Amino acid sequence: MKQILLLLLPCMIFLLSCAGKRNYNKAQKLDEAGLYSDAAELYCKSLKANKNNIDARLGLQRTGQMVLEDKVEVFRAQYNKGTAKDAVYAYREAESYYKRLSGIGVKLILPEEQKEYYLEVKDQYLDMLYRQASKALALDEFGGAEARFKEIITIDKNFKDAQTQWITAKYEPIYRRGSQLMGAEAFRSAYDDFNSINRATKGYKNSIELQAGCLDSATVSIVVLPFAYQYRAYRAFASSAKDRVVNSLSRIQSPFYKLISDEAVSSIPTLSEAKDPAKVVKYAKREDVYFEAKTILSARINQYVRRQGQLNKKEKRGYLKRTVEVVNAETKVKEQKVKYVKVRYWEYKMKNSVILSLSYELDRIDKDEIAVSDNFFGEEKSEVHYAQFEGDYKQLVPGYWKYQDKDSAEDQIYDSSGSNKQFHSLFKNSKAIVSIVKLENIILEKCGQHVAESISNYKPEN
Repeated sequence: MKQILLLLLPCMIFLLSCAGKRNYNKAQKLDEAGLYSDAAELYCKSLKANKNNIDARLGLQRTGQMVLEDKVEVFRAQYNKGTAKDAVYAYREAESYYKRLSGIGVKLILPEEQKEYYLEVKDQYLDMLYRQASKALALDEFGGAEARFKEIITIDKNFKDAQTQWITAKYEPIYRRGSQLMGAEAFRSAYDDFNSINRATKGYKNSIELQAGCLDSATVSIVVLPFAYQYRAYRAFASSAKDRVVNSLSRIQSPFYKLISDEAVSSIPTLSEAKDPAKVVKYAKREDVYFEAKTILSARINQYVRRQGQLNKKEKRGYLKRTVEVVNAETKVKEQKVKYVKVRYWEYKMKNSVILSLSYELDRIDKDEIAVSDNFFGEEKSEVHYAQFEGDYKQLVPGYWKYQDKDSAEDQIYDSSGSNKQFHSLFKNSKAIVSIVKLENIILEKCGQHVAESISNYKPEN
């Protein structure tokens, strides 16, 4: 990459140089026509393309000064007319132009006495804005107040306490809305409001404490029960499935979901040995057991099929195509003749597959309702189908023969470009098959992601 850049660098320099010359030539023509403002812009572009262009620098020095003086003249006119706002922005435009050209090394002259007039009219204008903004803020007209305070700090960020007042005008309505949402127990929405305030201000009033309170009230705390299973043979897999789901839940990118270990759940007798732990928990609920968790996740393995295939090897019959040289008995001339030799090759097949069917529920304990109820079904499989030959497979032709040492009416040769292409692809097919363990990991990961996504789509306010 570095070598490519080094090769391109001369080309880039050449192109910039050409662009600089074109802009300079255009600027000269405009300058001669008295269009010094347009000429100044092209001199500026030429100088940016080639900072060593002395002619462009001199041209910009002269025409740029003329442009700056025009802008200063606009400021003087507005100042004399007593239009404070227009005067302030006219001077800021002149000052911005001065700084832009200074940035490329062209120092213009901005009269110092004009700056004194600017400071005078600026204070007048900002005082007027401040009074208007303060009045709007007192009347809870937050939009108008924010816009005026924003304008003040754009012009002078240190003007009185405009920065603090702008924060109030911008975030007080959000703070109030968040407080109202808290009162309505819409804690998740309130959290978003306080979070937006805290990210921008690092705390407005007691917004940090209120955000923490909203998070605590809106968090979906989850206890995951041991997974139930239909057949005892599923028991070990049920444990692996639970671990994978727990892992996926822990990766949910949201502060509103938290896995916990609820002693009230874990201490229920026979829970770990139960074929269906969810039934045990339902019984405990009827007995008014207090649960720390807001929700309990239960799941059941309805189907788990693990098919480990065996490599099936099958003898196949075909022909080895050879071109031989023979002498024509009549003409005595050597000719090329195609000869088909009967050969054997081997064809292999194998298939591994895993099937998983799981149903699950997220039981909302504090509201006695089912928050989430869904199913997952997945099948992962891997197959291989290839052929092997102890010679050059590219010379093989598909077909069938009955006897290797003599001809038969049942012998068939399929020597065509289409059939050969399809036939030869078998010898190029992959011989690697995905193991059952890996297929199992894939389906468990998909299952965990499915459950986690379903639960993360459950977004209660409290």
